[in-house]
Amino acid sequence: MTIKKNYLVGAIRFIALLLWIIFVPLYFMVVRALGVNGYEKIPHKFHAGTCRILGIEIIESGIMSTARPTLYVSNHISYVDIFILGSLPAYFIAKSEVANWPVFGKLASFQNTLFIERNAGKTGEQLETLKNHLSSGNSLTLFPEGTSTNGVKVAPFKSSFIEAANADQGTPRVAIQPVTIAYTHHNGEKIDNQEVRDHYAWYDTMPFLSHFLGLFPLKKVRAKIHYHPVCYYDDFETRRLCTDHCRDLIAAKLDEFVS
Repeated sequence: MTIKKNYLVGAIRFIALLLWIIFVPLYFMVVRALGVNGYEKIPHKFHAGTCRILGIEIIESGIMSTARPTLYVSNHISYVDIFILGSLPAYFIAKSEVANWPVFGKLASFQNTLFIERNAGKTGEQLETLKNHLSSGNSLTLFPEGTSTNGVKVAPFKSSFIEAANADQGTPRVAIQPVTIAYTHHNGEKIDNQEVRDHYAWYDTMPFLSHFLGLFPLKKVRAKIHYHPVCYYDDFETRRLCTDHCRDLIAAKLDEFVS
C-alpha cells in the first residue's frame, strides 16, 4: 500500500488544531480558577478532540481498569500515543526533556504530567515521587521502554518504575494494567509496510517538526488499544517477573494487531 494525503484537509486540520490548542487550555484555566465542577475532565476531552481533528479512529478492546490507583503500563510508538491514551483517567509519566519541547511541553504541563529524570542516580528520588502520587489515589500511565519504537516490536522494559506499584504497609494496593497500542490501518486499509507505518511511528533520529506536520494531510488512521487483565505487584516473586509479564502480554497483542 502507499500513503494517501489530502493537503486541503491538512490545512483545515492545522488551523483547527491551532485554535483547539489555544482555546481549550485557556478555558481550562478559567474554569479551574472559578472552581467549576468537572474541570479535571477537560484534558481528557482535549485529547479526544485532538484525535478527531487529526483523523484518528480509536478501537478499544478489553476492559479498562477503573480502580484507583492504577498504574497503566503501555508500549510506546509515538508522541501520538499521548493523544490516544489521553482517555485514561491517569497522569502521564514523561522524561524531563519533554517539559522543554515547544508546544508539547506546555500541553504536557496542562495535564499535570509528572516529569522524571531518567538518571540512575536519581531513581530513588523519582520513585518516591511516583509512590506518593499513587498513594494519593491518582493513577499513572508509564511507558517502561523509556523510548518510542517502530510500532512493530516492543523494546525491553525497564523495571525501575514498576516498583512504584509495590504498596508499602498502610498504602493502597496498586492495580497494574498492561495496555497495548498499535497503528493498524491507513485510509481503511491494513498497514502492511514500514514506510507507511513510519508516518505515525516516531522513533530513533526522526525530526519532530516535519513528522508532526506530515500528520495533517494524511487520510484517516485506525489505532487500536487493548486493555489486558489487571495484575498486582505482589502476584510476582520479583519486580523483573512482574515487568516481563506486562511486556509479554503487550508484545503478543502488538504482534497480533500488526501481523
